Amino acid sequence: MSEYFKNLNYTLSNEDTRIEWTLQKPDLQSVFCIGGSGARVLPLIARDPKSLDVVDLSQEQLALVELRLAAARHLSRDEFLFFLGYRGGIPGNSASHDDRMELFVNLKPHLAEPTYRFWLERKNAWIPRGFILLGRWEGHFQKMGRIFREVLRLDTRPIFEAHSLEEQNKLFEKHFKPLVFKAFVRIAASEFVFNRFLYKGHFSGQSDRRTESRTPAAFIEEEFTRLFTRTLIRKNYFLQVLFLGSVAYEEGLPLEAREDILFSIKDSSTEVQYRQANLLEILKTKPYDFISLSDTISYLPELEAKLLLQNLPKETKSGSRMVIRSFLRRPPGIESSGWTKLAIEESWARDLDTTGVYEFDIFEKG
Repeated sequence: MSEYFKNLNYTLSNEDTRIEWTLQKPDLQSVFCIGGSGARVLPLIARDPKSLDVVDLSQEQLALVELRLAAARHLSRDEFLFFLGYRGGIPGNSASHDDRMELFVNLKPHLAEPTYRFWLERKNAWIPRGFILLGRWEGHFQKMGRIFREVLRLDTRPIFEAHSLEEQNKLFEKHFKPLVFKAFVRIAASEFVFNRFLYKGHFSGQSDRRTESRTPAAFIEEEFTRLFTRTLIRKNYFLQVLFLGSVAYEEGLPLEAREDILFSIKDSSTEVQYRQANLLEILKTKPYDFISLSDTISYLPELEAKLLLQNLPKETKSGSRMVIRSFLRRPPGIESSGWTKLAIEESWARDLDTTGVYEFDIFEKG
């Protein structure tokens, strides 16, 4: 599995972080979160837990989380949006590449020296455009979007202009090409493409592992069609990146970019520790009040996944919660003795999620 975690895989977020942020109670003692891009970490800090452990197998992803948090705590919102790449400039300034570098240098006192050096050595990649589209996943999404627009002539931009669901559905009927989209997804979302280019041989949705009855292509086609016809997509940053190549409408900005969230992050006193380690090693070291696992459980051996809750420390308090996401492979048969499965919250999360691709398993300690 280590090959998959080399270099930057994620730099934006392919997860709707409103779910974990809503489920996490404020002012908890201790929180655990998989690092990823850091976009899911920041809203958890906005809840001001006493401590938060950010865990990832990838040192590169941890360097991104640390940079993201420093930017959220020490830059203004306008500076934060420009620095990360959500905006092309700071209002009132004629933005240039020098502006982003200046903000980075200002963050130096708030970064560990290895993290500062890591990003300084890669300045040619992020100075022109920021950080949110540097990852391998984001690059893949952008390539798909260019094929949609430039090769297949599937231009969805007019659909994103809609301000109501009624208007959007009319524009969807006019501008979307279902047969073209279906044919393309059969190739672009095939098991081969996912396994070869995104998961580097560790795709949990391949035919001998997935729990979803639909093929990856059929799953993506149906879920994206649902998003286009039942949700206002100008508020969906994930679909904007995929179909437009950028976050073009700010009402779709992810939670980390919201003004109240950034204010709460600056006001928080959370002690953050970065741990490059296997999640199972860290989870057994101490009790956590809230655990955000992303979809990492898909990569665990079946027995370890099954006993995940039972192997947590005995001191884990009543009311503690764990949130698990899964893409095409839902964790089979987790032994939940002593825990309650929150079915209502799982259904709510599934309906709210802007990516449309995750199932949720949410547990609370009894």
